Amino acid sequence: MGLSQTELGGDRYSGSYISHLESGRRAASAEVIEFLAMRLGVTADELGMEPSLPEPIDSLDNNTHALEHLLVAERAWYDRDWATAGELATRAAASALQAGQLERHWQALYVQTQAALAEGDYADAIHFAELLATHQVALSSPTLRAQALCLSATAHRVGDELPMALVHAGQAVELSTDAPPIVLADALMCLISTALEAGRPTAETDRLCQRLEDVSLHVESGHARGVIYWALGTASYKSGNISKGLELHDLAMELLSPRRDLRLWLRLNRSAATCRLDAGITDGVKEMLDASRGGLNLIGSVFDVFELRHAEAKLQLLDGQPQRAHDLVTALLADEAMRPAVISNGRGEELLAEIELDLGRTERARSAYVRAAGLYGKQEQFRQANECWQRAANLEAATSTIWTVSHPLVDRRVK
Repeated sequence: MGLSQTELGGDRYSGSYISHLESGRRAASAEVIEFLAMRLGVTADELGMEPSLPEPIDSLDNNTHALEHLLVAERAWYDRDWATAGELATRAAASALQAGQLERHWQALYVQTQAALAEGDYADAIHFAELLATHQVALSSPTLRAQALCLSATAHRVGDELPMALVHAGQAVELSTDAPPIVLADALMCLISTALEAGRPTAETDRLCQRLEDVSLHVESGHARGVIYWALGTASYKSGNISKGLELHDLAMELLSPRRDLRLWLRLNRSAATCRLDAGITDGVKEMLDASRGGLNLIGSVFDVFELRHAEAKLQLLDGQPQRAHDLVTALLADEAMRPAVISNGRGEELLAEIELDLGRTERARSAYVRAAGLYGKQEQFRQANECWQRAANLEAATSTIWTVSHPLVDRRVK
């Protein structure tokens, strides 16, 4: 039919989910099979897909069975055993559905989504979050639907589907207008982070940040305010207001406690260090990275570890150790364990280009900028992609060589 995976999924299923069906990582339900058959103009039998069936359930009452699975799933979640949490939540969802317990079914889907996000399985996270947002329970509650859309936006953002992430985050903000302040704050933070990553105009994100600041005055939890200040501080750095970024991150450090959420606290230290480095500031960065290193290597995701090692390499560069920085970033890019983060992030190649320039290796720097632009382009981060293409073009122009740039937004011959 000439359809891409995204086109085949239409407005119901993501391209990533269709990819998982094709590769056999997920089994389709009867509903999914009917939808795909209709899209392809064939019968369900002609499609040749066997529908997935819920696990057989013993004689226990389905409702009780669902509750048992869900309780153990939540225990596994707190133990950071994401795979077990997801598996048990899947069983809980099947039991709840058979028992007709729609609220518990929605709750189990929520745990499934969070577990998939923590595990780094973004295609599953997108699929579950979309089910959450269109669930009968969510449709009857703007607050629940807003929470589901926030999860969906987060999954789409980390799964390199920024346009859909912006749509869902924007819908979450609209639905949260009359919700409790913390719910609106979550939706605004989700939209701000997505807008910054997508390179939206600064004036737009500034308006969202002002609204988030206003909402923060009505959030009672100090821990929650710490998360808000973290988001606002990062946005301030991005908009060029470094002093405000430093101030807000310091406030976040005071309010967030490692005893309450160690993983979040570790990420805050790493994030604050990265913002300082991006602004050319090295004061206090080593201490922040030292504080987060051991913990993130133990309980962080592959993306957490990627950002940590990226920051360590950049610190070496700013401290006048380009060869050491080169060794760190090339090892990072070559590490197979880091591959999920490397292939979905242009930051590694962009930093390598900066290091090669510092070492006086112009041609290598140009090649790294081209690779970074390609990665940013795949993520639909076109502002960052265009900046890298321009830097590559400028380096080529400096050597008086003629070459051709091929990019969705740039196709010209540069002298």
